[in-house]
Amino acid sequence: MYEATEEAMSDAADETERESVEEFQRQLAWREFYAHVLRFEPDVVTENYKQYDGEIEWRDDPGEIRAWKDGETGYPIVDAGMRQLKTEAWMHNRVRMIVASFLTKDLRVDWRVGYEWFREKLVDHDTANDNGGWQWAASTGTDAQPYFRIFNPMTQGERYDPDAAYITDYVPELRGIPPEKIHAWDELDASEREDLAPDYPGPIVDHAERREQALAMFEAARGD
Repeated sequence: MYEATEEAMSDAADETERESVEEFQRQLAWREFYAHVLRFEPDVVTENYKQYDGEIEWRDDPGEIRAWKDGETGYPIVDAGMRQLKTEAWMHNRVRMIVASFLTKDLRVDWRVGYEWFREKLVDHDTANDNGGWQWAASTGTDAQPYFRIFNPMTQGERYDPDAAYITDYVPELRGIPPEKIHAWDELDASEREDLAPDYPGPIVDHAERREQALAMFEAARGD
C-alpha cells in the first residue's frame, strides 16, 4: 500500500494532491506504530500505557455515559458523531477524537468504557488503532495527548463544521437553526434553547467546570 502511495505521489498534479498523499502516508505510519505497540505491549488493551504516581479517579455516572452513547449530551458535534456511529458504524477520525476527549475529560470516564463501545459499534474496529486512539485522548498512551490539553467541543464544532452541515445531518432537531446558534448552544439560556429546538437537550455538563475538574484529577494522579 505504501508503494501505491509513492506512485500516487509521482502522479500528483499539484501540491494539494501531494499533501493529500502525504497525509495518507502519515496515517499508515500511525497504523503501523500502534500495531507495534500492541505486539510488544499487549497489556495496553486493558491497562494504561503511561503510568501515573497515583490512580486516576475516573467517574462512573451511568446517566452521563448513556447520554454520550445515545448522542444526547447537548454538545452538537459530540452528538452528531455518536449518532453517526450508531446508525452507520463509522465516523471521521476528527470526530472520534472529539467524542473521546468529551468522554474522558468532560465526563471523566475511563477510556476503557469508550474503547469497548467503539469495539462493539465500529465496522472498521482495529484493536491496535482504536486502543491507541483512546489512550491518546485519555492522556494515558504512548504518545498521549498532554492531560492539560482538553478539546473544547464547541470550538471543535465551529472549526471543523462551520456551517453545521455535518451536525444537522445527524441531529435533525437542529435543522433550520443558524450555525452561530448551534455553535453557541452551551452559551444560550434555557428558554432560547427551548424556543429554537424543544426536542434537543441542553448541555449535560458545563465544559469549563469539567475542564478544571479533569485537570485536578490528573494533577492528583501525578502527585502534584
